[in-house]
Amino acid sequence: MNNLAIIIPYYKITFFEECLKSLANQTNKEFNLYIGNDSSPNDPIQIVEKYSDKLQINYKKFENNLGKDNLVSQWDRCINLSKDEEWIMILGDDDTLSENVVEEFYKTIPTSKNIELIRLASQEINAIGEPITKIYYNPELELAKDFFLRCQKGEGRCTLTEHFFTRRTYKKHRFKNFPVAFGSDHVAWLEFSNMGNVYGVNTALANIRISDENLSSINDRGLGFKRVEGYYQYFRYIVEKLGAYFSMAEKEFIFNKAYFYLRIFNRNNFKAADFIVFMMYKIGFKRTMKIVKGNRNKKR
Repeated sequence: MNNLAIIIPYYKITFFEECLKSLANQTNKEFNLYIGNDSSPNDPIQIVEKYSDKLQINYKKFENNLGKDNLVSQWDRCINLSKDEEWIMILGDDDTLSENVVEEFYKTIPTSKNIELIRLASQEINAIGEPITKIYYNPELELAKDFFLRCQKGEGRCTLTEHFFTRRTYKKHRFKNFPVAFGSDHVAWLEFSNMGNVYGVNTALANIRISDENLSSINDRGLGFKRVEGYYQYFRYIVEKLGAYFSMAEKEFIFNKAYFYLRIFNRNNFKAADFIVFMMYKIGFKRTMKIVKGNRNKKR
């Protein structure tokens, strides 16, 4: 039986065929593909049928568009289409994989004992598939919290597509639902790894698409505020639920980001005061006042 489920939560058709083509080109096809159509106005069935003789596809069109209000629930119902494969990957409908991703994944499993999370090297590509960033490589073994901090400092990158996780750890932790799912994947990689090591595979590559479709949503002001609220909520969640794994200086760094985003999306002084009290409880008066004073002159 195939030990890997690749899940595509489908909505956008523009680059969908390129996504499927990259799967059809895999040197190892020991995976089951599950596509969950989030009631998209762009029917992909012709593309799905085109690749049905090349891939083991399970396709489902959902009647309601869940992703616009609750993206995490859309991920969950797509995962629920899968069977009992031990490992899961969620692949963006506009992203692509190098042809050896599945092959390298299966090579990794015997050497990644007691690992719940595997991460590929990745790079960003444009609308025509050209690289627009360097390739981000990762240590073979790295504590999840160190990777999280590395990404927050701009020294790494992190999305759904480049990760494999076990069904066991998914059932244990689930994705946390933050506004427009911003930070839901970052928190998942901390929790899915049980705050332990993540195994890095640098011999295969995930290509993360950045196109006008992404940029139009980025420029949506209303969506932007939801993203900012998502940032605040997930940073607060990390310190509140996982703070024991971080040093005092690391918690101060995370709190500083959370307070900055709080002051952007919410000008409610009572909420700010409540968060300041929470910070003082977690990192002390001196560090908290440093954060408050430091954010006064930052542009919002």
